[in-house]
Amino acid sequence: MSILQRCAISIVTGLLLVTAASTPAQAVEPAQDEAVAYAAGVQAYIYGFPMMDLYRTLWETSFDPARGHDRTLNEFFYFERLITSKDDWVITPNNDTIYSRAFFDLRKEPLILVIPPTKRQFWVPISDMRHDFDAAPSWDNLGQRGGAFALCPPGWQGVLPAGVQRIDMGTPIGWMLPRFAVDGPADLPGALELQKQVRLIPLSQWGAANVTRPTPNAADFPRFTRNELTNAKEYFTTLNTLLRLSPRIGHPVDEAMAGWLREINMDPATKFEWDRLSPQARRGLERATADAHKMIADRMPRVVPIANNWQIVRLDKRMSGEPMVAASGAMLGLLWNPKEVSTYDVAFKDGSGAQLDGRNRYVIRFAPPPPVNGFWSLTMYSAQNQLFVPNKLDRYAVGDRTPGMVVGKDGSMEIFLQADEPTDPRERANWLPAPTGPFYLLIRHYSPKAPILNGDWLPPPVTKR
Repeated sequence: MSILQRCAISIVTGLLLVTAASTPAQAVEPAQDEAVAYAAGVQAYIYGFPMMDLYRTLWETSFDPARGHDRTLNEFFYFERLITSKDDWVITPNNDTIYSRAFFDLRKEPLILVIPPTKRQFWVPISDMRHDFDAAPSWDNLGQRGGAFALCPPGWQGVLPAGVQRIDMGTPIGWMLPRFAVDGPADLPGALELQKQVRLIPLSQWGAANVTRPTPNAADFPRFTRNELTNAKEYFTTLNTLLRLSPRIGHPVDEAMAGWLREINMDPATKFEWDRLSPQARRGLERATADAHKMIADRMPRVVPIANNWQIVRLDKRMSGEPMVAASGAMLGLLWNPKEVSTYDVAFKDGSGAQLDGRNRYVIRFAPPPPVNGFWSLTMYSAQNQLFVPNKLDRYAVGDRTPGMVVGKDGSMEIFLQADEPTDPRERANWLPAPTGPFYLLIRHYSPKAPILNGDWLPPPVTKR
């Protein structure tokens, strides 16, 4: 190509760019409008899902009048019993520990978390609204001494009282889900006593005899339920509100997403107005919502490495840098612990690759069982709602602390998974009741030992009988 030809092309290209820049926005082709909104919507939906599912939990547990909840933020709600099939406030729960729960709002000031000295095993994962762990105090890293920890919002420059350790939160709104080990019903009173001693104190009231908390402004926290996760208008409107309510500073993922958000007229500094979008853009976002939600659900069973058809979950403290991984993890279960605290194995399929289903009978042989410093358990969940499976034994998990489990002479343990009650006494003792339809399994290893962390120990396959 000659120099003259290249110059001619450059001139024509320049004219095209000028013409494009001068074209009124309303002249955009409807098909292009929808396609761009769809592309941006898929990116924004996946990016926002961990925030939105966590916010859904915040609204349902703290503001939903249908549930009879009227709780302030910045304080604990205590569960004074182990979770059963009657509880639906959190998906993929455990039945091994008692929970406390607190959503916190640090926009006004830091909040001090107080953990008393104790010999009991405990774990306190603290997450921002992006599902990143900003801290995880536990008996593993604190021992028996406890401590006081100030949860500070992004950019806070104040001075903390002596002896209070600083924790910098990624966003001003977040939550924590302390867990306290319970070794059977007789041990519950001791766990409950410790539970009530873990406190949250506003910085301005540190040292006060009586702590008071203002009622949060409900208008700051718009309605958002599980149903709205697949409602495009509500999802993107609330996402824009949440980005303004609980911003994160200087994260490269947020900066990369800013361009996509602008394509759908979303700006955290202003109100997102769905009705001002073109019909084509709204249609693109509706399609994006349905497709992106399905993408996350499809990815969920294979979000991490797989061995023997178990997902091997060993999480870092920060997941939001990988939006699809973070979204899939959030859809599977809220507030998974980082690997230093606990690790997880999740199975949707048996060893042959077939979907686990209670119409079949299965067995798992642990030889050896998971090596842990804390405890391990195998828990059953319905694949339909991600909750415990009701059964006449009220048994939702078995593990190293389950009374009456039959253990082999070599320390091995066989666990039998089926809907109908086994007739063999040994099998009944080691029976984990299943639903009559699809289910999935989760192994928890609290305070895992090195063989779990480095991959020398892997869960055995679920074998169909």
